[in-house]
Order: sequence, then C-alpha cells, then structure tokens
Amino acid sequence: MAAKKVLLAFPLLLILTFVFAFGIMPSPAFADETLITGSAQFGSEVSLTTAASDTSASRQPLYRLYQPKTGEHHYTLDAYERDVCVARWGWRYEGVAWHCPSTGSQPVYRLYNRSSGLHHYTLDAHERDVCVAQWGWTYEGIAWYSDDAKGAPLYRLYQPSSGHHHYTLDAHERDVCVAQWGWRYEGVAWYGMGSETEASVTGSYFIMGTSQTSVAQMVRRYNATGKAYPSSVYAQYGATTIEQFCQILYEEATAEGVRAEVVFAQAMHETGWLQFGGDVKANQCNFAGIGATGGGNPGNSFNDWGANSVRKGLRAQVQHLKAYASKDPCVNAVVDPRFTYVTRGCAPTVESLGGKWATSAAYGDALVNQIKALLAA
Repeated sequence: MAAKKVLLAFPLLLILTFVFAFGIMPSPAFADETLITGSAQFGSEVSLTTAASDTSASRQPLYRLYQPKTGEHHYTLDAYERDVCVARWGWRYEGVAWHCPSTGSQPVYRLYNRSSGLHHYTLDAHERDVCVAQWGWTYEGIAWYSDDAKGAPLYRLYQPSSGHHHYTLDAHERDVCVAQWGWRYEGVAWYGMGSETEASVTGSYFIMGTSQTSVAQMVRRYNATGKAYPSSVYAQYGATTIEQFCQILYEEATAEGVRAEVVFAQAMHETGWLQFGGDVKANQCNFAGIGATGGGNPGNSFNDWGANSVRKGLRAQVQHLKAYASKDPCVNAVVDPRFTYVTRGCAPTVESLGGKWATSAAYGDALVNQIKALLAA
C-alpha cells in the first residue's frame, strides 16, 4: 500500500482476518476495506480513551500494553484504562508507544467486537460504518488523531497465524517482525508526532538494531557521573581508560547487531558505574551479573583471556542479550556460558527483560531510563 493513502486496502489479508476471527467470509462490498484489529477485553469497566484525555494539550502520550496470554497489543490514551488492564486483566504496560495531537483533521476511530474481544482502529469513516452495520462491531468513539504534519509514521503489520495487527514507530521492530516472526508489513497506518528516535526511546525499545549512540557519547555520560574509572583493575584486561572500554563495547555490540546503548545502560546499571560492591567483583570482567543469582553467588568470570578479558566479558553480555532478543545465530563463537539456557527471542525489547533477565518487573524500565540519559548526554 502506498503511504500516501489513508485507507489501506488488503483484500486477501482482510479475508484471512475474518475467516480466523469469525469463520465467515466478508461480503463483496467490504472486500476492499481494511480490518484493523487491536486487543482488549474490558467490557464496560473502563472509559473510552478520549473520555479521560486532556484535550487542552497539544501533545498526548499513547500508551501501549501487551497481553502475554494471547500475544495481543492494545493502545489507549486513557491512563485509567491502562491501569485497569494491568491491575485486573493481566496486561503488561510497555510504555508510551507514540505521541498524538489532541485534535486534527484525521480522527482514528475505535470499535469493539464483543464476539472476539478485539478492538479495531481505522481512519476511514466508511469502514467504521460497515463494521457497525454488517459485522457486529460497536463504535466507541474517536480514539486519537493522526498527526496532520505526518511527523512519524506508524507502521502496520499483520500476523496471519493469529489474525492480529500490530503498530509501531520503530522501523527495526517492523523489520524483525517480518524477518523472524512471520508478520507481514502492510504499510503506514497513520502518523504520530515527533521523530522515530524519540518514540523508540519513550516506547518499547528494541534490543537489536542500529546503535543510536557513539563511543564519545558513552564516555561523556560516564564522566558526567563523577565516578572514577577503575583503571587499576582493567589495565591488565585490555581497557586502561573508559574510552577503551566504550570502544570495545561498541565493537562487540555492533558485531552481533545489538544496540550499544542497551549494552552500556545495562552494564552501568548492573555494576554501579563499574564500582561493583555486590557479589560480583570487578576483576571477574562480568559486566551484566551473568550467573549471579544472589546469596553470595558471584556468577561467571571472564578474566581468562588476559589482555582481552574485558572484551570477553562484554562479548558474553552482548551474546546473552542477543539470546533474549533474537533467534539469529551469533556471529562470534559463543563465550556466554548461559546462552543455551535462554528461550531464544523471548524478550525482544528492553522493557520485556523485566521478570526474565532479573526478577524485578521494573528492571527493563530502569534500563530505558539509563538509555534516555545516555542519549541526552
């Protein structure tokens, strides 16, 4: 579909969606319309997204949630709806997906189907009316507005095995979904405000992809903390200065396609800016707490490569992140001793590391905050 058009026309995908969801074929009159299905199961317990929105604001956050039982995503402007989904219905809050204007010339309509429990979002008023008149959907109102300035495209994907649709500002997320998870890219659905880079930091931040930081920026961020780099420890392991440490980190992340800012943020979070002080000791060259399970267990050591031990430790961390985020094989020989223990691809985003890499559900959010600070340095 051409990104210039608002209405997406994918007849075959529409048919597949209806067959999967309802066991019926769409009528010829609806064959060139697009059914966009979201995900929710709220009944009448929550308010419509726009009902609780601050219409005086020019820029509004759009919240993204994930339902692990079904693999669905749901999108809402309403913080109350978000909180009810998390507290009562088992949804996981993933962050701000994008920002949308409080008004505009192109409203995105929201509909609900009680039979399937799905929500449906569309820019097209005719599609909205057909859904209500012919397919049993209930019109719930305007969900949000597309940005008239077309600041940031929302990419739309379709999963034929489940009939779900997914929307993202992140081009890398789009490409990974297509290449590794069997999704089909269908084009631009509508537009959010701001740049794609801004959205990827405030929303779900993917572990794999092109690094958004540089060695110089990582060095600036480290020095801004006022922490003393432990040269006395790492000189013998191949990184006498923080510049050398960050250079090695960047090289190892790039080799495996992992974003360097994710590796840096995690290493600084896990080690207290390389000061350590917990079960893991600085001379282990273990910068991500690999194998450290608490109770005095120091975890794995990577200091057996002599002057390349810092590189080995960072390589193990990068490979462990890749195990969580991707199903692709490692480029370098695997040095992560726990690589095979991970369910490959179980946590493609930084946020989803919470409760997996670490027991805390807020672990991923803490890393995202570190990434934001780094990219602002």
